[in-house]
Amino acid sequence: MASGTGRTSAALVVAAGVLYGTTGTSQAFAPAAAGSLSLGAVRLAVGGTLLAVIGLWGFLRRGGPRLPRLSPAALWVAVGAACVLGYQLTFFAGTRANGVAVGTVVALGSTPAFAGLLEWRLLRRRPTGRWLVATGVAVAGVAGLAGLAGSSEPISPWGLLASAIAGACYAGFTVAIKTLLTRGWGSTSAVTATMSLGGLLAFGILAFTDNTWVAQPRGLAVVAWLGVMTTVVAYLLVGAGLGGLSAATTATLTLTEPATAAVLGVTVLGETLSGTQWAGIAAIVVGILIAGTEPAPPPVLRQSALTAA
Repeated sequence: MASGTGRTSAALVVAAGVLYGTTGTSQAFAPAAAGSLSLGAVRLAVGGTLLAVIGLWGFLRRGGPRLPRLSPAALWVAVGAACVLGYQLTFFAGTRANGVAVGTVVALGSTPAFAGLLEWRLLRRRPTGRWLVATGVAVAGVAGLAGLAGSSEPISPWGLLASAIAGACYAGFTVAIKTLLTRGWGSTSAVTATMSLGGLLAFGILAFTDNTWVAQPRGLAVVAWLGVMTTVVAYLLVGAGLGGLSAATTATLTLTEPATAAVLGVTVLGETLSGTQWAGIAAIVVGILIAGTEPAPPPVLRQSALTAA
């Protein structure tokens, strides 16, 4: 999948965010036996395996050309794989503890801040003024959505922590993929290598979880959607979009996820939105529009905190 620039890149990431926004709702339709750990591991194992097949097919289709340099890029592949695994496990734990809406809002609402900080410290790229404005507006919208679980429902601190860790993990993934792209990797190669390793790690977790729910018709449907649409398709879209965007801007654009989750919560799960919460969705859209018009970033220095010899 070729990387686009500018608005095309932004559109790809926004589309990925919409797909991500269906994950929490999908969890609500999974069989009762589908625990957070099992659900996240199965999603990554299935998606990672499919992405490995895609990567291998592309490699063979090109006649088996020379592989991208693995050192020190291999460290970024490992970092990205660990982050994507951590995201799967902590995201579902957060949504199970505090509900689809709050879990998604906290996870994705914290991602831009983590991404901006990591990109600044590791890739030596300072956040732009446009990004700060866009992220501020969008995160204010996220704050407006924070009451979706209902004021009468208790909030689990451990659930909030899990969601925040998920946000940090997704930010780490975007920075890892962006670094691979700046080192000459194609977007599909970067995503398939990282996600394949993440899927391999997920298989290790499956050995310690109850996965019998997958054999149920409803379980198969949930796994198919999570594995194909919210993993294979969504992560390839993000990888392609990162070619023309900074990691921080990419994280801001994926705030379409909590907005999507909120709308699905209303239309599918029967949740209700107040006027403030609808205003929050509008603010997220405005922030995304501001971020989506940011010019393509300049090339990143090849040497970074993790790649310097």
